[in-house]
Amino acid sequence: MLRPETMHQVSIIVAKDELPNLLSYAGREQMIHLVTVEDEQLPPGAAPFEATGLLSKSATIRNRISALASALQPIEGQPEKIEAPIHNIDELALFLDQETSKLEGSVRQLEESQGKLLADKERTSELSRFLSGLEAVGMPLGTIGSSGFLVTLAGECARESTVSIQRDLDELTYGNLIFVITHTAEKTQTFLAIFPRAFEDDAKQAATALGAKVEEPWAELPPDPKEAKEFTDVRLAEIEDEGKKLDHQRELLTKEYGPRLKTLEYLTEILEARSRAVSNSSTTESTYMLRGWVAEDRVQRLTKGASEACSGLVSFHVEKGQEGEEVPHGNSPENGLEAKNHQTPPTLVRVPGWTKPLQSVIDNFGIPSYQETNPLVFMILTFPLIYGLMFGDFGEGPLFLALGLFLLWLKRRKVKIFEIGQLFVNGAELIIMLGIGITIFGFLFGDFFGFEAQAVFGFRPFFNPNEGAFAATPDISHLLIYMSVILLFGVGHYLSGLVISTYNKVRNHEIKHAFYGPISWAWFYIIFIYLAAQVVISGYKFGVLLQNPALLVLLFIPMGIMAVKEGPLEFFEVFISAGSNTLSYLRIWALNLADFAIKFAFFTSFGIAGAVAGNLLVMILEGLIVFVQTLRLHWVEWFSKFYEGSGSSFAPYQEPTSWTV
Repeated sequence: MLRPETMHQVSIIVAKDELPNLLSYAGREQMIHLVTVEDEQLPPGAAPFEATGLLSKSATIRNRISALASALQPIEGQPEKIEAPIHNIDELALFLDQETSKLEGSVRQLEESQGKLLADKERTSELSRFLSGLEAVGMPLGTIGSSGFLVTLAGECARESTVSIQRDLDELTYGNLIFVITHTAEKTQTFLAIFPRAFEDDAKQAATALGAKVEEPWAELPPDPKEAKEFTDVRLAEIEDEGKKLDHQRELLTKEYGPRLKTLEYLTEILEARSRAVSNSSTTESTYMLRGWVAEDRVQRLTKGASEACSGLVSFHVEKGQEGEEVPHGNSPENGLEAKNHQTPPTLVRVPGWTKPLQSVIDNFGIPSYQETNPLVFMILTFPLIYGLMFGDFGEGPLFLALGLFLLWLKRRKVKIFEIGQLFVNGAELIIMLGIGITIFGFLFGDFFGFEAQAVFGFRPFFNPNEGAFAATPDISHLLIYMSVILLFGVGHYLSGLVISTYNKVRNHEIKHAFYGPISWAWFYIIFIYLAAQVVISGYKFGVLLQNPALLVLLFIPMGIMAVKEGPLEFFEVFISAGSNTLSYLRIWALNLADFAIKFAFFTSFGIAGAVAGNLLVMILEGLIVFVQTLRLHWVEWFSKFYEGSGSSFAPYQEPTSWTV
């Protein structure tokens, strides 16, 4: 857990006919991180594989199938068992293209019908509302239609063209026109025009000539407003019935095509994965050459398994050094080929399952590189410890534990919930760790839902940071003691980061940098903290610094070393962080005080109901705030001493496994 796994770079030469078998095995086992075969690494007679067309085709097929899946949602049931040419990438692409085209015809026809129906419904609804308005003000349609039927013309045009269209239609119909703007957008407007049927063709041509996109005119609208309203209501009812028929047709299509579409989705994922794999390869007339990273303890297993999957028609070549020995990457950052070719392996960190949420916290800052220590081992202790120091309560702690255990139960059963809730499910083990920290320090502090343990259970706590702070005559002696303890803890946490930094540099054979950097930094920091403590103890009398000049000399020596060897900017950062980073740990003290103060204020103001509300507020709101502050103390104050997270994630080749052929 301290360092990533040692990696080997391997070259794989496989017969073209056996490539699908190799990728199928590699995708199932997920042991190799494929990389591009560089031109200078190509063997004689080989050339980079031209995969542009294949990648483009696979992406297009994926988009088409995604559109089909979206149109037929929700798809239920098991994938359909179909025969697919998965052992040939080009044939698989052609197969998926043909199968997708078969499904697209029916689905496209359905979508076009639904689109036209929706547009008809919107136009009819708008007309119905418009007629209701005319009826309300007593304006008969007969004034423009006489005894003949009317026509409605709906369309969309540029905003600057609306006036011209209205004027031309008014002239064309000799003033027998009702024109209304139904919707206005940033650049366009939609309109509805009603006029006698005799002007239908001319009106449509005039509107089109002015750039309007017009729909098919709707004829035979009765001139009487009441009859026209009834006419539109009947039409809306017909549209509703047609919509139900189309929905039923969609359900039938989903039932018929859904299982097959599921299988096509899985096959598309396989096509995409294999297309990306061969895009990094080189090829000859009969073989493919792939290159990738494999963990040292997986090389033999991969070699044996791939040979069996490919009937022996595959060859593995593990990278060799100048002495003919296999070269492990990541085991030593200065091994020959890595230093020569700048080949940095991806980072593979294997951790116990219960620590993965905490490892993800580290990875979100940065992936561990092979030149630095993975801080997970230390954070297993420090993360719940700092959280508990801020939030100790052995009443709320068991609730956190219960929540974490419930979330872990959901996680192990792979239950999916809403998006934000899923984040908590994924971090169930971390919540359990935090619950343990809260409970332990709550017991040590004697805090039970904001009540003192002595009053509730009759035992004195080991140490109560807030004892006497909220009495009638406040006593802040315990607060000051706790402040001092937190500062000492901050100094220890700060120094531990420098110790790890020293270890990293010594392990990487950077002895001089270790002395000029973290060792001199720690030297300066220890004396700086000691002198600062002397000033505070003396009542901020800075003259006390002159009582021991030797300490001042010892302070300036590492300052000079860092300024000369590491640079003035580096030294300035060290000098500033020595004070600011240490004082930053006082947020632990402040949030512990705030936690108790909120619960105390709610109880004294509102009694038991206030105590319940105060605890709920603290658990939800302050619980999140404390998590953020704990994260900050690690990411900012601690990681800045030794951890950059400059590695790249190990991304093994994988294929979907839940499909049927």
